[in-house]
Amino acid sequence: MKRTLAITILLLATTARLFAFDIFAEEEEPKRTFYLQQETSLNVYRDKSVDPGVLLGLSVDYEDETFRAITTVRFDAMTNTLSAEHLSISLYWGKQTLAAGWMTHPWGSASLSHVVDVLNAQDLSKGIIDDLEAMKQRELMLSLTTYWDRSSLDVVLKPGFLPTSLESTGRWSLIPAQFASVTLHEEETESLEKFGGGARYRIQSSAIDLGLLYFNGYWPQSGYTNITFNPSPFAITGADTVHTRYQLIGLESSSLFGPFTLALEGGFFLSEDTDGSDPGLYNSKWAYLAELSYTHSASGTFLAVAYQGHYVLNFPSSPMDVDVLASYGGKAYANTIIAAAESKFFREKLACRVAGTYQVESTGYLMLASATYALGDNLSCFLKTTWYGSIEPKESIYHTWDANDSLQIGLKAWF
Repeated sequence: MKRTLAITILLLATTARLFAFDIFAEEEEPKRTFYLQQETSLNVYRDKSVDPGVLLGLSVDYEDETFRAITTVRFDAMTNTLSAEHLSISLYWGKQTLAAGWMTHPWGSASLSHVVDVLNAQDLSKGIIDDLEAMKQRELMLSLTTYWDRSSLDVVLKPGFLPTSLESTGRWSLIPAQFASVTLHEEETESLEKFGGGARYRIQSSAIDLGLLYFNGYWPQSGYTNITFNPSPFAITGADTVHTRYQLIGLESSSLFGPFTLALEGGFFLSEDTDGSDPGLYNSKWAYLAELSYTHSASGTFLAVAYQGHYVLNFPSSPMDVDVLASYGGKAYANTIIAAAESKFFREKLACRVAGTYQVESTGYLMLASATYALGDNLSCFLKTTWYGSIEPKESIYHTWDANDSLQIGLKAWF
């Protein structure tokens, strides 16, 4: 169903000029953007394995005063797969914007991480990168935004959802050890039965931007139910995946203090398993984040540090409960520190970025660094490196991916 809708949106995006609502209006010159992109890279891992990459991209962006159509597709020549990165149509009238398509829709006020940006799940099938939007799963959704002088209301509807993308085998697998050899029956999530939606009301002033959020949908990570055992040997042989419906009541804000910005995010995730009695469903929890960033106006240098945490209510003691499986060291709480810096050199031809994450309970860490040099207006080369690890051998995503340290070099061209 969703593939059919995505194709329909693509066709509409290429013919949308026929349906513009400006028949009797004086026509302005539309903005057209069309480009092809090619990225060739070589990724070398710590175990000396080599992963070549060839990506081809096509982007078409057409906009005038009444609508905008965006089509972005990508072809992976190594795996011979074609994927839609963005297929959407936006209509403008008065102070309203209606957008529909295969896309992402960001919520939150921070830069390094989010706790209330819940509309799109993450894609962890190839590790972690330093681009939050690029790590998101594109989904079919509809949004209506109404603007006033110093406020706005954003309403989003989703006919089904895509869960977090995880690998079950290979170097990026995150399947718990207890389920490594289990036959999993995946729950259907792309149906109207899994309908979700929410709204964000934002108030803007000279001192602070404040947003109030509500969302009713499904937890992107799966839980497990209908677990079957083999008595000899005593081991799990099968299970069904299940996703927890929850309600988010959240808050986001950002305040400017000269070159400094303070961003705050927080929310209460009310689970359908309100008393925490179902081991296959995630419990209710509090989540919170604070970020302080600095931007140098002359050079554009950006520095930021953030603290992120959560606390799970009615935390269980059973090692097979999904809250325990998803925790760090069997603790109801988690605390993470994130830092990043970005700057440009040589008349902005060289852009350097570095970021790091430290998870306190697991002592896990992640380091990302990249450098991009513009060889011309339409050609650049890049170097990226990633380190995963943990100070102590405790279970976490960082410890699991400890052998996945990598160095990537490549060229990117636009036509």
